[in-house]
Amino acid sequence: MRYIRTREDALDAAAEILDLPTRADQLIQSTVRIMLCLDVEPREFLTDCQALLIEGGLDALRARRRDALEAVEDLPLVVLDPEEDRLLDSLGSALDALRFAEVLRQVFPDVRHERWMLARAVLLREGTVRDLVSAVLRARGEAAVAGRARAELEKIIAAARPGWMDRAGALLSACRRALAGTGGADPDALPGETTLLFELTAVDDARAAEVLAALDSSADTAAARLLRLRELAETVQSLRLQTPEAGADGSREVA
Repeated sequence: MRYIRTREDALDAAAEILDLPTRADQLIQSTVRIMLCLDVEPREFLTDCQALLIEGGLDALRARRRDALEAVEDLPLVVLDPEEDRLLDSLGSALDALRFAEVLRQVFPDVRHERWMLARAVLLREGTVRDLVSAVLRARGEAAVAGRARAELEKIIAAARPGWMDRAGALLSACRRALAGTGGADPDALPGETTLLFELTAVDDARAAEVLAALDSSADTAAARLLRLRELAETVQSLRLQTPEAGADGSREVA
């Protein structure tokens, strides 16, 4: 069994894993191949493929978070309000969908969409997206299969396009201002943090609409809502680092 160094090696390994006859065999071999990865990118790709294609996707990750939340007593934030508990759960799924969007980028390199749009497609039609990814991986090198799958994925992405798309720039600017206004923002980290906060807001129409409505009436109110989202997202990320799937180096945090 060879070491995995490149994107192509990781794609080949994923295809071989999916060809195995049972889910148990797939899980064992996936774990072994992840250990054989010499670089971060192929390791993260195979880890995310395992979560999406073998271990149950968003539902399984949601269950792990709930178990972690019940087991940990010293969280930086304790969520008592049912509405905030639902928001915490929604943000967790958003972070997971952003992870799976990276799988789509690797399997469908010709699909040119921002990560948050791919994540919306995952949240809208996870089962179909999973089937498309599996089909392309299993048919490595078959252009016809890849072409049909890509066309189907493009339809799902189009269906997931938000009605507020023309205000995406305003939402991104609001995220940037909110983070910059905290006073302690690291200038070097600000672009990445801004992108993530925008993505976490934009993948959910209700969340985006709430922030945009607040923005129309008060920039300060919108900033407060966005900073609350970031606080809850940090709580989710602290849970992710304590779940078994996080990996020894805790590298499964989306950024």
